[in-house]
Amino acid sequence: MWVCGNVVRMSTTIGIVQSKGGVGKTTTAIYLGLALKDRGTVEIWDADPQGSATEWADATAAAGYPLPFPVTAVNEPQLSKKDSEASYLIIDTGPGNPRVMDKTIERADVVIIPTKSSSVDMARTWSTLDALPEDQPAILLMTQTDPRTITHRQTIEAIDQDGAAYFQTPIKHKESIKGSGNGYPSDLAGYEEVATELIERIKEMS
Repeated sequence: MWVCGNVVRMSTTIGIVQSKGGVGKTTTAIYLGLALKDRGTVEIWDADPQGSATEWADATAAAGYPLPFPVTAVNEPQLSKKDSEASYLIIDTGPGNPRVMDKTIERADVVIIPTKSSSVDMARTWSTLDALPEDQPAILLMTQTDPRTITHRQTIEAIDQDGAAYFQTPIKHKESIKGSGNGYPSDLAGYEEVATELIERIKEMS
């Protein structure tokens, strides 16, 4: 639920935000939408000027397998003014537009920050976290990772030491994800568990 003035919006708004590109923001938006579709209605807003989520939706529809929820391109003003009647509104953002990121964060009930475990990716993840308001719920999501590696374990240790929230389910580096771009995924690759964790965390916040 999001309150603006006297207007109450009943969607749970999930912002997918990260100041670094290539960490799986659009993949997270689409896969998470598919994982949530049986738990309520879903809508995705594509606030990335590159339009990756919109392109994905158009491609699956053209192939005869449309996504089971609308994907709508939105601009910066619409992030504040546009309404959604979906149970879950997911906003996909790009890495290079701070104003869009700020508007998304302002609207979001919870922010998901996808990140790889490399030092470069985590440096941008910490800066993204630091830019959030203190009272903004945010959860890190490890993507394209291998939990068996030292790098992954060291990254989780650093997150634990920082006290940041993160999903217990990592999204592993899988060919099924890499090959699903602009296609209808046949394997949700762990995003079902991420959706379950997310719903539990939303209940804890309410």
